[in-house]
Order: sequence, then C-alpha cells, then structure tokens
Amino acid sequence: MRLNIVSLLLAGVTATSAATTTAAAGAASTCVPSSSDTTVLQFALGVSNFIGGWYNSTVNSTFGNTNNATLLAYQKILFGLEKDNTLSSAAIEKVGAKAPGFTAPQCTYVFPEVNTTQTWAQWAYRFEDTVTGAFIGLAGYSDSPEVSFLLARLAAEHSAHSALIGSRVNSTYFAQNTTSLVAAYGPAQILSTRNQTGSLGAYLGGCLTAPTSPCGTLRIGPLDATPSPSSSGVASTSLAAAKKA
Repeated sequence: MRLNIVSLLLAGVTATSAATTTAAAGAASTCVPSSSDTTVLQFALGVSNFIGGWYNSTVNSTFGNTNNATLLAYQKILFGLEKDNTLSSAAIEKVGAKAPGFTAPQCTYVFPEVNTTQTWAQWAYRFEDTVTGAFIGLAGYSDSPEVSFLLARLAAEHSAHSALIGSRVNSTYFAQNTTSLVAAYGPAQILSTRNQTGSLGAYLGGCLTAPTSPCGTLRIGPLDATPSPSSSGVASTSLAAAKKA
C-alpha cells in the first residue's frame, strides 16, 4: 500500500509538471510576433520612415544657412530628434525580424515645401502629433506583448517630440479645458488624405496597407478605446483629436 501511495504521489507530480510545461509553452507561443503583427510592424515602419524622411529632407535646408545663434541652437536639437527617428525605425526593424514574412515597405514619400522656420515648425508639430497618435492607435492592432511594448515606447518618444515642437508653436499646448487624453488615430484615419492632423495619406505615396485588429475596428474615444466592428476606421477616431483641435 505504501508503494502505491508513493507511486500515485510521483505520478501526480509528473502530471503537474507536464501540465505546467505545456501551459508555459502555450503562453510562450503567444509572445512572439505573429503574422498579424507583421502587417502592424510594416505599417509602423512606413510611418516611422516618413517622419524620419521629413527631418532628413528639411532640417538642414531650413536651418542650415543661418548665423542666428537661437536658430543654430534649435538646429542641434532637431538633429537630435532626427537621430531619435533613426533609432525608432531601427527598433521596428529589429522586432520585425522576428515576425513571419516581414519586409520593409518601399515608399516614395511626398513632403510639403517649407520656406520659413515657422512654417517648418508648424508642419513638424502636425506630423509628430500624427505619428504619436498613429503608434498609440496601432497598439490596439497587435497580438504579442513585444510588439505592444515597442509601439508604446515609440508613442512616448514621438509624444516628447510633439510636446517640444508644439510648445514653440502653440502657447496653449496644454489647455485647461481639455476633455481628452493625447490623440490616437487608427490606421484607416492615418491613410486618409484629409488635410488635417491625424491623416498622412497625401504624403505616404499609397505604400501602406492598414492592418486588421484582432478585436474588430476600435472606436477611439477621448479617454478609452473599445472594439466596435460596426464603426468605420475613420469615424471611430475623430473624438480622440479633441485635445489638440
């Protein structure tokens, strides 16, 4: 009888260990980027390369030919932001290398012409604000924690850029009567060609495809986001822009 009890106890331990191992393996399989994450990462890289291209194409030509000490100091800051954008794209490519079938999108971007530093700052503020919202919105379309973590980090990075430039463009950047958190935009709105913050379709050259959310279209409101399959991608994000309108 004693041997039988010992055998049963050992069998129970083995079964528990096997169940734990199986559960751990199942959990690990959901942590690596999936094929759905591939489209999310490709979209993210296209957006990241756009904002990086904006700095590469315009900072030196707009701020390079000046002897103004203030503008030269500002130029150094912008070169730092340009470096940050390079790191953003590198981070996406690093995680993308783990996603099945990931390839970098081939985009021919279009950038608005700027003739003054003030005009440059206004466009940069609009683009950084839009890119921040794009990364926040994309987090609702990811499958794995690693991709969600990356998108959260990118959103924080570009939110800092937006705040820095926005504080120089808009004296009431943080309004007392705001009713919304930082703006978030779904992929469909980002691809829209509407001439406003939250839309980049006119500048991306038609190179990106909106990913599909695992929970259906997200309705992004002032404070939260909820799955709403019946809502359109563009209409569902309009409320989130209230803070910076």
